[in-house]
Amino acid sequence: MASNTSEFGAVQIAGRLAVPAERLDAPVDRVRCVLRCGKRYLLAQHNSRRRENIGKWGLPGGRLKSREEPRAALRRELIEELGLRVQSLVEIGDWWHRGENHRVFGCDVGRATQAFAPDELLAIDWFDYAAVVELEADGHLRTGFELDAITAFRVRFPRVETRPSKPPRRQSAVTRLSTKRPRR
Repeated sequence: MASNTSEFGAVQIAGRLAVPAERLDAPVDRVRCVLRCGKRYLLAQHNSRRRENIGKWGLPGGRLKSREEPRAALRRELIEELGLRVQSLVEIGDWWHRGENHRVFGCDVGRATQAFAPDELLAIDWFDYAAVVELEADGHLRTGFELDAITAFRVRFPRVETRPSKPPRRQSAVTRLSTKRPRR
């Protein structure tokens, strides 16, 4: 069976190349986050000065401030844009877009927020993976790496759906007593 991993560590998924988790040898300019709730992913429409980005969906996040660490910047951006505090962030990788290095993290959240800051974002929505694939095919994704980042997160950090197991059935005291043979 042929490997789906290239010599550079990139993973081939459905004919697409997902960027490896190694960092680019460049300073981080922007941070983005793949937020997953169950089987859905949050995408946002950012306020944009570029006409070509109006109405396009992207990952939440933004620019780092001077001397700010990428994780701290992303936590700040998630609070500013969505009022969302996240427990843990996993690094997915770096993507180069328009001359800037975007560090992308991923996170599972317990509930799908609907709140957002209208001065930062125009809209947010939660999409299943198939809908994200459609958005990309129709040219409705902002940077072009959103699907690759979501795919890399899904592959490297699959969500484990577990059903609660039933506890072993316990016999009641009455049942146990009634199964004893009477003494003679």
